[in-house]
Amino acid sequence: MFQLRLSPFLTRTLLTGIGALTLFGCDPESDGPLTGPPAPAGNGSNVYVVNEGQFNTPNGAISLFSKTSKTVVDNNLFTKVNGRILGDVVQSMTVVGDQGYIVVNATGKVEVVTMADFKQVATIDRLQQPRYLVAVSSSKAYLSEWVERGKPGRVAVIDLRTNTVTKSIPVGRQPEQLLLANGRLYVANSDENTISVINPTSDAVETTIQVQDGPSSLVQDKNGNIWVACAGITRYGPAPTFAVVSSTKGNMIRFAPGTPTNQTVLPFASGGPSNLVINGAKDQLYYSYGSAVYQLNATATTLPATPLLRRNFYGLGIDPQDNTIYGSIAPFTTTGKVIRYQPTGMAIDSFGVNIGPNSFVFY
Repeated sequence: MFQLRLSPFLTRTLLTGIGALTLFGCDPESDGPLTGPPAPAGNGSNVYVVNEGQFNTPNGAISLFSKTSKTVVDNNLFTKVNGRILGDVVQSMTVVGDQGYIVVNATGKVEVVTMADFKQVATIDRLQQPRYLVAVSSSKAYLSEWVERGKPGRVAVIDLRTNTVTKSIPVGRQPEQLLLANGRLYVANSDENTISVINPTSDAVETTIQVQDGPSSLVQDKNGNIWVACAGITRYGPAPTFAVVSSTKGNMIRFAPGTPTNQTVLPFASGGPSNLVINGAKDQLYYSYGSAVYQLNATATTLPATPLLRRNFYGLGIDPQDNTIYGSIAPFTTTGKVIRYQPTGMAIDSFGVNIGPNSFVFY
């Protein structure tokens, strides 16, 4: 039987018709003004919101929110500054030094901009379903690429001085987020149960760690332990019904880099976690599960039973300066919204962004 595993983008898009639940406390409905004074760059007062846009429509965008003025400075910053569209499915954004690297998944490219004015300085193209970028130094970065469904993915080695791909490293199927920890690059292979570990000196996979099904996001806590959110894997039948053929449960994994096979496994009753992020002190983890957001202490040995927020978010972010929580709502049929919360879970305010907000960059 033919089996299809939908990508996280398509799977979550199918779920956008589900109504969001009520959060603890109030839900401010005013989106506030859409224009305001520019925020000073590089001092933590800027929040860049990555908006995917609609699939097969090149309307992805970057929104800029000023924490100082509490306004959206611009909802399509790249287009406003550069006079052209950004592309189809803006997946992620990473800041390296004074430059921003915007990964555009369906268009197969990375747009490089200067953070001071957001002007485009280079385009890294001819990529195959790029996902996430992380820099190992000021001159070298790694980029995960899905390449082709059902086949091994790869990690591109990028020379940041020339903005060119110098090498491709084969990894597992559908590589997602990357984590630099203890001198190694950890790659979450989301369509299997492995993490590829790359040595940045040789640019080769030196070992593969077996975890639970569907690893997608990784963080390292203050104790040096690596946490992996494993969402499980669901296989679907052929179109047009897309009936579920098989499904595995998700888990949260913790291990020390020196002893990766000695793992703490925290299982979920059904389904699995997503949007794993960590605070600035690296002692509290946050993740989405079901229609809620949970907070997990880095020393925990069991999953929390009570959510911090009863809300279904497409994207989740934690401001490393003050632990403000950012959650995004993405109808995809119209523009999205971001709601901000105090660390206690009390709502602060909300503001409108562009279509399909999925993540945040604090700069």
